[in-house]
Amino acid sequence: MDRFKDVLKASNLKSTHQRLVILDSIDQFGHVDIDTLYDTIFQKYSTMSKATLYRNINDLISFHILEEVKLPQQKQQYEIKKVPHIHLLCSECGSVEDMFVETKPLLETISSQSGFHINNSFIVMNGTCQACQTKK
Repeated sequence: MDRFKDVLKASNLKSTHQRLVILDSIDQFGHVDIDTLYDTIFQKYSTMSKATLYRNINDLISFHILEEVKLPQQKQQYEIKKVPHIHLLCSECGSVEDMFVETKPLLETISSQSGFHINNSFIVMNGTCQACQTKK
């Protein structure tokens, strides 16, 4: 949790217990929806309300500490903000993996060929994860 204190301080946000618990829990999951996150936190800290969770999530998003992950046909999920990356979504089990590859050349190619100025990108690739492939 100490590393998140530094992240919050760098963003001029108070290092509250609630924020630290939220960040630590999301970090442990990697990607997590709000209901699972709330249930997990509530088991350890029954004093945290859903309103507090939502308010802190929104604050952490607005300060670019958290990122919303919008996946097809799944609940919206949250992750700790990272360098640009691709999400690999398993069609079988629904797991989400981060793939860190250089996306800048792809975005530049799309922009130069289309004339479209890209402000932000979110790339999701569907397929079957290694664990599900092994089961077959």
